[in-house]
Amino acid sequence: MRTLIVDDEKNARLALYGILSENFPKIEVIGESKDIPEAVKMINKLQPELVFLDISMPGYSGLELFKFFDSDEINFKVIFVTAHAEYAINAFELSAVDYILKPIQIEALERAMLKVKEYKLDHIKTLQTNYEVDAPKKVALNTGDGVYFLDFDEIIYLKADGSYTHFITENYSKITVTKRIADYERLEQMGTFMRIHRSQIINYNRIKKIMRQDGGYVIMDNGDQLSISSSKKSDLMQKFKNNKI
Repeated sequence: MRTLIVDDEKNARLALYGILSENFPKIEVIGESKDIPEAVKMINKLQPELVFLDISMPGYSGLELFKFFDSDEINFKVIFVTAHAEYAINAFELSAVDYILKPIQIEALERAMLKVKEYKLDHIKTLQTNYEVDAPKKVALNTGDGVYFLDFDEIIYLKADGSYTHFITENYSKITVTKRIADYERLEQMGTFMRIHRSQIINYNRIKKIMRQDGGYVIMDNGDQLSISSSKKSDLMQKFKNNKI
């Protein structure tokens, strides 16, 4: 696989080149680039099949690479490289796009090269949206029949079902993914979401009414009634008290 490395740090490029050369004989590094303008020229000239793309670079960020190509010109796969930053990880995870963290580990490279075939331009567009705003605003859901790209406000609530999670949504009714609900707890840190029960995360902007009887439950704006665990009741009411809803 003809491969291009794009990173503004020379030592980082050399380190990745060394790892690939020693451990991945099917990868042929055909060039290196220190910034996006240079990378665009090299992609047009060398036609790589795979690009290792650093996200944080001076001038243009890695994600801006795609602004220089029409969608039908993007015939190369991309593995994103990023330093550890929580907001960046949230953006990647919710966009269903794989990434590798610096310092790069062989196991992470193996995982990324297996997954890179799964995502397409729509995944990258979602990643751009999630990365370039203050906090992610969209989530990509991989299902057996395709990928759904949802704005946060389309989600009414999430419901756990063993190793599966059901997304109850405004327009698609129910979307099921093969991930545990714990994988989506990060939603609480970046949107109007709250885990009110071990099996339920709600979008609290979609609450219609909070009921006190029968141990307490919420009525969502689609009419569904969801139990509130006793440990979460005061937290939910505090959001109302503080005018956060």
